[in-house]
Amino acid sequence: MRSRSIVGTATAIVLGIELICGVVLSATAILHERHERFLALDRELEGRSDSLVGAVQDAEDPGDHVTVNPAEFKPHEGDLYVAYNPDHRLIGASNGVAEGISLQDKDGLFNLRIQGHAYRVYQRQAMRIIDRYETGGVGLRRPFTVIYAMPTAHVWQEIFEATRFYVLLSTGLVCLTGVLIVLLLRRLLRPLNELATSASTIDARSLEFSAPPSTMRIRELRPVSEAIAQSMTRLARSFAMERRFISDAAHELKTAVAVVRSSVQVLSLRARSEEQYRAGLDRVLEDNRRVEELVTRMLTLARLEENRAESRGSCLLDLQAHEAVNAIESYARLRQITVKEELHTAVRVGISSEFAQTLISNLLMNAVQHSPVGAQVIVKVELLEDDMERAMIEVKDAGDGIAPENLPHVFERFYREDPARSRETGGVGLGLAICKSIVESAHGTIEIQSTKGLGTQVSVILPIA
Repeated sequence: MRSRSIVGTATAIVLGIELICGVVLSATAILHERHERFLALDRELEGRSDSLVGAVQDAEDPGDHVTVNPAEFKPHEGDLYVAYNPDHRLIGASNGVAEGISLQDKDGLFNLRIQGHAYRVYQRQAMRIIDRYETGGVGLRRPFTVIYAMPTAHVWQEIFEATRFYVLLSTGLVCLTGVLIVLLLRRLLRPLNELATSASTIDARSLEFSAPPSTMRIRELRPVSEAIAQSMTRLARSFAMERRFISDAAHELKTAVAVVRSSVQVLSLRARSEEQYRAGLDRVLEDNRRVEELVTRMLTLARLEENRAESRGSCLLDLQAHEAVNAIESYARLRQITVKEELHTAVRVGISSEFAQTLISNLLMNAVQHSPVGAQVIVKVELLEDDMERAMIEVKDAGDGIAPENLPHVFERFYREDPARSRETGGVGLGLAICKSIVESAHGTIEIQSTKGLGTQVSVILPIA
């Protein structure tokens, strides 16, 4: 895709706007000058027409009524005129010729082309009162029509001469503005180029980003710089977590495999009875089960974080809780733990049944594993009283509880408050990390409240489907 230049685009837009303004200004100036010049021309035209009317006098021949006396009126160079009596008989014309000038339907000012040239024409009715001795001094009314025409070529020349200044000024301003805009935009965009240069140094080996000081002083660029810096911080944290996960996973797998190998080595050191071999193989199978469980949980967590859409769906939360209780019941009975159900309502949440089972089973397994003999684990499902659009599942035990300083870390991968207990309980430190990933993929929240020596309560809030 062809890239566009901000400087070029902004310059073109501003110059286009200025060009339009210049054209409008020039056109306005031309129209204003035209109005003023033609208004003056019309007044001059009317004055010359009055002079022509004053040159109309009594003819020598009484039958001719009136005529234009050439000695009384000399038209300006280039002007044309004609005069007609009421019978449309010519009584006077410039150079004695009325070619191209004809009577119009109505009097007034109008434009006319005469012999290929533009003229401004004024037609008017006039009256001469003639005192003749033949009538005994009685004044005779002699009506007539005069048409006077003045060329307009010089007027347009004057108009363009008067407005040329505005046209040249507008053109000069457009050119000057174009140069200034390019220089100013390059200067203003220099911090953006510096930001791009700084961002281009980021790679997988170096995630550090320091915003240039120039971008931090600009209000519009400061949020961008801060957003990049924050993104790099989060990305560096994510990379660190991934490296830690790989390191922890490798350590856990190495430990689990080492346990299996040591069990086999111990079993093969000397000859043993059939019962001893059987007990040893059972222990190897148990250790192998732990390796399989570790790999399964790691794959589950990776699958969740790679494509959280898989956890989406819908299921009845109370039904999944009941099935999870049934699945763990035999293990709880073996540890002499009672699991009590308080499923107050049937509610459907936006999570698949597979991941709902994984979530509830992990929480129940943690609660049973960390409860003393004879204790009770309570699992509860209900709608929130203050928000009927969300449901809560709560798992509560009466175990040893979690120390306050350890609570912030319980959702971290491979975290165990007491690593020495992992072999006894079978935990690998991924259960709560998986639970958190499942809950977050469903846009829910998970919280743990615990008091050392009194027990732990895990609350999961999910939006209903």
